[in-house]
Amino acid sequence: MFRSPRPACIRVYWLSILVALAACAPLVPATVPPHIKNTPGAAVVVTDKLFDAGDFRLEFPRAWTVVITSEAHYGRIQVNFVAPDGGKVFIQQVDAIDSSIGEHKILPNGAVLKLSVEAAAKSSAGFSEQARQLISSIRS
Repeated sequence: MFRSPRPACIRVYWLSILVALAACAPLVPATVPPHIKNTPGAAVVVTDKLFDAGDFRLEFPRAWTVVITSEAHYGRIQVNFVAPDGGKVFIQQVDAIDSSIGEHKILPNGAVLKLSVEAAAKSSAGFSEQARQLISSIRS
């Protein structure tokens, strides 16, 4: 009686796949590496139109760019929302209201934000309205 060599080929194929997977196992860490787990600075989540800094969140226009300017060890968020035409809205989380230039907003959770708007020389007609909407969308 003649036996087909096919079952042996299948066993060799699956055995080679298992060996390859076993060889790759050391490449995947079992825990979060310390340099990722202990990254300094405030946790921030940015999606296509939502910015969430934990203490405050807001919606920004899709075409705008988010530039976080705070230092990692500082613990307070400083962020620029830059319009395509160069205008920007600057938001800085501060400890208290100060007398420097800019509007302040106190949120229900106690967070104090300093806000300033800077239109570019060639800002579009809609920049002021978009900046106003961004500021009005700030929530705790």
